[in-house]
Amino acid sequence: MFTKKQLWALLIPLMIEQILNSLMGTADTMMVSNVGSAAISAVSLVDSINTLILNIFSALATGGAIVCSQYIGKQRIDRANAAGRQLVLSMFAISTVISAVCVIFRRPLLSLVFGKVDADVMENALIYMLITGLSFPFIGLYNASAALFRSSGNSRLPMTVSMISNCINIVGNQRTVISTILMDKLFLINVINKESGSTGTDIQDTVFSLV
Repeated sequence: MFTKKQLWALLIPLMIEQILNSLMGTADTMMVSNVGSAAISAVSLVDSINTLILNIFSALATGGAIVCSQYIGKQRIDRANAAGRQLVLSMFAISTVISAVCVIFRRPLLSLVFGKVDADVMENALIYMLITGLSFPFIGLYNASAALFRSSGNSRLPMTVSMISNCINIVGNQRTVISTILMDKLFLINVINKESGSTGTDIQDTVFSLV
């Protein structure tokens, strides 16, 4: 049985990590607020789909971690390692398929879910979903790896990675938004105007999985 101290040591980093993960979309929305209402609407629309997909990844990772934890509890480390490898490979395959579907069919998917929206909102949403969709395999790998660390009793490392990656997300978004505003003032309208909220997010998700 776990003591209260051990349980809190496991739960507190987990709660902090979940709070940081939930702030990712909020940070994107805040950062694109200077770009325009169309960008804000696009980020909000796409993030509602992203949240659903991320919850799917989290559920899959949790299920795999439960299996690994059972093997660890039985002292069958070889089976736990095999289950961990299977979880990582399965998560990568599933997230890659979901990423391909969201990237290739993003226009009909957005039209199906949200119906008819303004043209500029749809244009921004398509670009934002393209870039965030490409990050799904990295998010899947992060969720699988973090779940395996938690099943072995180490929830502090995923929290640390989450903190670092969220800082990268905010800094990346801020730098891109500032560049966008300067370009707009020089009347050099660029595609960066539509990608401002997702560049930092993509870098964040890549760091998530690599670390």
